[in-house]
Amino acid sequence: MRRRILCFISLFFSAAAALFADVKILNPEPGTWANRQVLVLDVPDAEEAFYSLNGSNPVSSGFAYDGPVLLDVAGPVELRVITTKDDTVVSDTTVVYTVTPAVPADSGAASFIDSVTAQGFVDYTAGASFSIPPSLSYSFGRQPESYMGGGSVSYAANCILARDVPCTVTDGTAKWRFIIRAFPSQTGTFTRRDVPFRVSDWSTITFTNNKLIYKIDGSYWTPVKDPVQLDRSVRHIISWQSVAVSAGNPVESFELPPKPALYASTSETGAVTAVLRGDDDYRFGIDTNNTVVLFEIAGIDTFPGDETKGVLNAGIYYNSVYQGTLPVSYDVDKRAPCAPVLTSSALSFYSRKNVNVKIDAESGSTLYVAVSAPVPVTDDMPADVSSSDFDSVTADNFAVSKSGSVGLESTSESAVYYKVCAFAVDGKGNKSSVSAYGVVIDQYNYYLDASSAGGGSADGSRAHPFTSFEQCADVLKTSRYAHITVTGPVRMPPDETVFASNCAIEGRNDARLIFGAGSSVVVRSASLSVSNCVIERSGTADMRNDTDVSFIKLEHSVLALNNCEVTASFGSNGTVITADTSVVTVSDSGITSKADVYSSCISSVATKVKIKDARVSSVAATAVNFSAQGGDFELRSSSCSITGTYGRSVELFGTHSRITDNTFSATLNSGGRTGNAVYADAKNVAVEYGRNTLQGF
Repeated sequence: MRRRILCFISLFFSAAAALFADVKILNPEPGTWANRQVLVLDVPDAEEAFYSLNGSNPVSSGFAYDGPVLLDVAGPVELRVITTKDDTVVSDTTVVYTVTPAVPADSGAASFIDSVTAQGFVDYTAGASFSIPPSLSYSFGRQPESYMGGGSVSYAANCILARDVPCTVTDGTAKWRFIIRAFPSQTGTFTRRDVPFRVSDWSTITFTNNKLIYKIDGSYWTPVKDPVQLDRSVRHIISWQSVAVSAGNPVESFELPPKPALYASTSETGAVTAVLRGDDDYRFGIDTNNTVVLFEIAGIDTFPGDETKGVLNAGIYYNSVYQGTLPVSYDVDKRAPCAPVLTSSALSFYSRKNVNVKIDAESGSTLYVAVSAPVPVTDDMPADVSSSDFDSVTADNFAVSKSGSVGLESTSESAVYYKVCAFAVDGKGNKSSVSAYGVVIDQYNYYLDASSAGGGSADGSRAHPFTSFEQCADVLKTSRYAHITVTGPVRMPPDETVFASNCAIEGRNDARLIFGAGSSVVVRSASLSVSNCVIERSGTADMRNDTDVSFIKLEHSVLALNNCEVTASFGSNGTVITADTSVVTVSDSGITSKADVYSSCISSVATKVKIKDARVSSVAATAVNFSAQGGDFELRSSSCSITGTYGRSVELFGTHSRITDNTFSATLNSGGRTGNAVYADAKNVAVEYGRNTLQGF
């Protein structure tokens, strides 16, 4: 009864024993598999093996192992294997695994899986091609798995090893495991020669026909019963004839040349080739199905992605007569290191912070890492961008990494995508598959849409925008800069909103920032730019006694309004924008201020004010468009109107001013006119003034 798994082909060497001497269970292995598993054991000589599938003692309640067997079970399996010798337990091993049947989505892969898992085996002959569908990845040998992309695999046709090679394939979700039974190619010669003696261990000659007499070299003819020892460092001639000596007897002979030397070389691919140096009629021999196949050279090879190591005791023949064995040590390592594992500090594909990627490679291998250039994430991309949207991005500038980590950060105020790729190379030059990781880093861009479902998933991204400005305010407290895109109407916080870090607000789809009577904006040592927005502030009757209200207040800050409409209603007194030691820029925008007693659009102290292509209107008993003390004041190509009892468009005190190409209009019911839309004190320096039109002054 033959139980050794490597005896599919009986060779005149013990490579199998050397290769798997410590392995009791070649298959299955722990894990979750998508197909039924075949049981393959390596049972040493003189031992017997028994197995059970529920963890029970297989000697008393299991099955005797008599060769590979397909285990037709699914779900959790507790395989227990016991080997015995002379009724004494030699080993007791348990393997726990689970079978969860699955079928690949790809039809070609599904057909392949059916063919290789039906019996758990697939046969392979050295030199042939074995094709694995490209939609699958494969890993040869035992765990840990080292996957390579599917394709056609093979090894040298001169390989004379017979092995069982475990193979695991995966579609990225499920894993299927089967055994490749690898056979040598029968491309040698089949010549046989019968001689009346047997050679063992090169030097021992045993004569097998007692009806013959023999002569070795120049000795006398004699019947030989006992084995004879020969010195195989020199040539010998063995002759024989019938024991009935007669002058006409035919005499036959066989020449034994000196024992050859065996030389082994290793190719660039790692394959080993053994040749015999000596008499040209020496051959390596393989006995398969009682037929000896002879080869001039002996190859030792394996699949890309696999490894095999051991000592080959190769059977040697001379003129088709067995002589003995010669040992060949080999170590064919084509197994690539495991693909590097990339661990990111980011909690998801979308990160609000700089990202650190830690890269772990197999011990003893050299790690190569490449990082793509940052790719801007534009608004014409899907809101819920994913890694697949950046498949075309390449990272191929690989370099050796000694730190095993990569830092990624936003290089601009736009969202950017990075791809990190890594592979490992072992000491044999085997290259692992490439691991890739992608992430979008968006430290500054936030989206606000009060009509969005939002909820707990709102993170300010385009796919999950904030639903209230309070959420944005929390960001402003921790970020040095934020770009907020506002969609539709948004009601602002009921009290003071402080911008202590730089912020840009951009409106889309009728964006409106709606402020209540008690709400205002303070920009403190920061910059605030607003574009494409309507900004509304409403006053109420109970505010009529307010002495002075500032809607937007700048403290050592910068404010820029572009293509905006700002409307503010106050009770008694109010100013839309007050600025102290700041910069105010208004372009292509309108500002309207309404109050009962005093109304002003912009009031500044030691501030640089620049207004261009604007529409400015103040309505109150005393109405002023602009009031500036110190600093620079520039007003160009704008229309300015005041409505009330008294007022002026511009009042300047000690500034440097430039006022050109504007239209000033007044509707005053005081019965008297000021005579000039612009008032400037003696300290004001009018750098430019001209081409202005006045109405109602």
